Amino acid sequence: MSKEMRMHSAENQRTCSWLGKALCRRYALVHFAEFNVLGMENGMASHQRWSWAFALFAADEFDILGAWPVGIARVQPIIEDLWSRGILSIRVVSIAKALDYAAPRSVESWASALRGAEPRVLEVIGPQTVLGAAVEGVPSAAIRSTLGKAGKIHDSLVRGVRSRAPFASPVAASEFIAGWLQRADRRLYEVRRPARPALVVAA
Repeated sequence: MSKEMRMHSAENQRTCSWLGKALCRRYALVHFAEFNVLGMENGMASHQRWSWAFALFAADEFDILGAWPVGIARVQPIIEDLWSRGILSIRVVSIAKALDYAAPRSVESWASALRGAEPRVLEVIGPQTVLGAAVEGVPSAAIRSTLGKAGKIHDSLVRGVRSRAPFASPVAASEFIAGWLQRADRRLYEVRRPARPALVVAA
């Protein structure tokens, strides 16, 4: 393997390892959404479902938590990964509309999996939730802002994935998705003002 190829391989490994980065201990809101990835398997086109997560952890401060090669109905592997990376509690979990089954089913599966679990998740909301007031102490304006930003990033991610498809392998898809989300996460940090007030949540 040439030096250039070794450097490229090392960079890809660092990019993919970003998906397992350490996380904050507490988040006010974590939003999950899913998307399709077109790849090739034995010369035939194949689709794989991926999920990703976008989080609010302080007033107008956001974090991309990662992505997983499973749909959002597969709660356990996603949540176990998040717990293992340092999260202790989430006030509100938001579930986007699923791609090929009823959204309430996804919300119910998350609520059922998280009920009584430690770390604590106080509330699970779906795409039909009407946000007229705070949910578990998180201001409705903060929830709307977070979901709005998550939606824009999601749409851009989907366009990026489609523009590069089909992927030659699951590894190639993972490398692209990890690199795309890492750059998006970096941009979130770059646009922050020097100081922001703490998010005020109800006791």
